Amino acid sequence: MGHDRIRCAAFAVPPSSIGAWGLLGANALAAAISITSVARAGGPLGDNGSTIETSSYAIDISQGPVLGGARLTGLGGAYVAIAEDVDGDLQNPAAPAVRPFYSIDWFDWWPGLGLTLPALADLDYFNTGERDADSRAPSTFLFLTPALNLQWGSFGVGMTAELQNYSADAGSSLDNTLDTSILTVHGQFANSFMDGQLVAGLGTRVVTLALVDDFRRDDEEANFKSTGSGPEIGVLVRPNGQPFRLGASFRGPVDTQPHFTSGLLPNENGDLVSADDSGTLFYYPSRVTLPWDLNVGAAFQFGRPLNPRWRPPGDVVMKRELKLRVQAIELEEARDRELERATSRAERSRIRAQYREKSRIIDRAIEAGRTEGRLQLNRELAAMPRYYILVTGSLVITGIVEDAVGMESYFDQQVRRSGEKVTFSPRLGIETEAVPDLLKLRVGSYLEHARAANASSRGHVTFGFDFRLFRWDVLGFWPGDYLWRIGLVADVAPRYATWGISIGGWYPRHRPGELPPPNPAITAGTEPFGERF
Repeated sequence: MGHDRIRCAAFAVPPSSIGAWGLLGANALAAAISITSVARAGGPLGDNGSTIETSSYAIDISQGPVLGGARLTGLGGAYVAIAEDVDGDLQNPAAPAVRPFYSIDWFDWWPGLGLTLPALADLDYFNTGERDADSRAPSTFLFLTPALNLQWGSFGVGMTAELQNYSADAGSSLDNTLDTSILTVHGQFANSFMDGQLVAGLGTRVVTLALVDDFRRDDEEANFKSTGSGPEIGVLVRPNGQPFRLGASFRGPVDTQPHFTSGLLPNENGDLVSADDSGTLFYYPSRVTLPWDLNVGAAFQFGRPLNPRWRPPGDVVMKRELKLRVQAIELEEARDRELERATSRAERSRIRAQYREKSRIIDRAIEAGRTEGRLQLNRELAAMPRYYILVTGSLVITGIVEDAVGMESYFDQQVRRSGEKVTFSPRLGIETEAVPDLLKLRVGSYLEHARAANASSRGHVTFGFDFRLFRWDVLGFWPGDYLWRIGLVADVAPRYATWGISIGGWYPRHRPGELPPPNPAITAGTEPFGERF
């Protein structure tokens, strides 16, 4: 069941609809590669090292460090070719339709909540390198990712939110702060084809950035808010029975447009300007940009199968269910023949009551067969080899942003251009069940791209584990056999360290011998009655 995943630290297309999908894809591609012109403000952005004295610039909010769920972070962000569970939504829009090997129900749902916190007091969040002593570097940081995936057979829907919050000192008073919130919401639709071997997804991401400075705020409204959206598309190839997967995703650029309020309107030069209590001017940007990115990767697993064919419980006992439905049809035919021969109303009532009860017996037998099918799938999961080593890698390519500075440059009001060139982030991760039925380990590494001028790429090392706990039904809200786990993850790099915690389900949930043996009457396909009708 879908409540098998909680984190703390996300259709077969009929031929007649192919044209609509093609048109939607064409529109998404056109939007992704279009160039949006932005009206310039009072003057051009100055050279690196100069003071920002115009609103004619963008903030490049491309994400450098890997932020998300515990498994995603633990594998160094190399997740586009795994693309399962809510962790996959941030890497591949095909993820909502990808069935994890432990999903056995036709309808399943997967909630998640990722939480990332700093492990050091003074972090270089944005990889800008050396700072001045009076730099307005963020003093607090929070990254939260609630998510929900819903799956119906081969079709899936995903909703994931990424909330980043930063706070930095500003102005001449220690009481003055600059608060920044970036909310990115992903809405995705995906479907698997060719017996689950090809999965494709399409979605959109909506970005809202809110900037608030305490030295001019007189209420709880953000001083500056900018919103925009862009398309995203993803694909996953997972051949049934094979030990490898291939994944790719493309997310189009998002160029947001500001919303003006009476408290913050452009001046005569077209600039958005605030001033702190000492009279120092503070220039807001004319736009906020999340550049396009292309993510490609591959995964290979030794040991336990990586791509088992997904089967709902009904498929396991389909042959027997078909026999029962044939019997139901024969039962109706026999009833009709007897009703034709009946000579009184009382006799017809007796016949209908007799066959109604026999029909209920068939319905109960069908339901029992489906229950047995679910048990059989759980027995197969319990019998799976525990040993596996998963190796996964990916490359993220991020595009250019015109006339942009980074977030920390905005805080400092000093020009340090960002996004002037295409950047590359290679990633690698390894996962294994080190102690069968008890401990899973994962380690990863990735190169964080250098977006800011004169900054250098920096290498990260990530590591984490999952530890099996105990069974608990959460006061009746969860299945009685639910097996819990706890996990920890960390991400370490020069001038950077974060950590997260997770809690969720341990899979496979059962061990060999814990489930009741197969019901011979059902697995052998014997008749539910002592006679044929």
